Amino acid sequence: MAEVVLEISDLRFSYEDGEVLSGLSMTLEEGELLALVGENGAGKSTLMELVLGRVMPQSGSLRLFGDDISRDAHHADVAYVSQDALRGYRHFPTTIEELLRVHCRFLGVDADVGELLARVGLEGHQRRRLGELSGGQLQRVGLLVALLKDARLILLDEPTTGIDQRFSEELYRLLRGMANEGKSVVLVTHHLSEAAGYVDRALRLARGRLEELPRDLWQGGAR
Repeated sequence: MAEVVLEISDLRFSYEDGEVLSGLSMTLEEGELLALVGENGAGKSTLMELVLGRVMPQSGSLRLFGDDISRDAHHADVAYVSQDALRGYRHFPTTIEELLRVHCRFLGVDADVGELLARVGLEGHQRRRLGELSGGQLQRVGLLVALLKDARLILLDEPTTGIDQRFSEELYRLLRGMANEGKSVVLVTHHLSEAAGYVDRALRLARGRLEELPRDLWQGGAR
């Protein structure tokens, strides 16, 4: 039986101007690739902040790998690839190889950088500066950092925004491969039709709750 990586039950969260999440519940299992959709302002970013342990639930429960997040946020097991982080990479006066070395030192890991570059389709690019990379290549760099961390849960915020369809499809294939290897992936997207051939499930966040979208509503090809 697959391990339950993320379990949320009756979670509620409010800001001063009102409730954002109202009785939200969901589960995510090991090896699942899940798409999360919803209108702007629906609370997707707030949900990511809660899963990352940056803010705490006001009521209900959120468990990661069986542990209540208030006791163990599993920072070493979770990677977040955000749009802000990737935009920031463009201004780093460094190469891919130098960035990865910094992360390796920080994480205390001895990784085969060449193997990881090949895995995400960046072989031969290790000496390119981050500011020279396309949007799709920057997304691959974000995944590289997640691979270095060996995160068991990977959260991505609109990873295909601003990149062309070819790069999008390659990125979805990479994410599918990671899920097939046992990683759990949550993909926040406005482009479910593009991701539909790769994800296991799709959830819509609306009115503070999550609803599962029937597979027959999806559009897209097979994996």
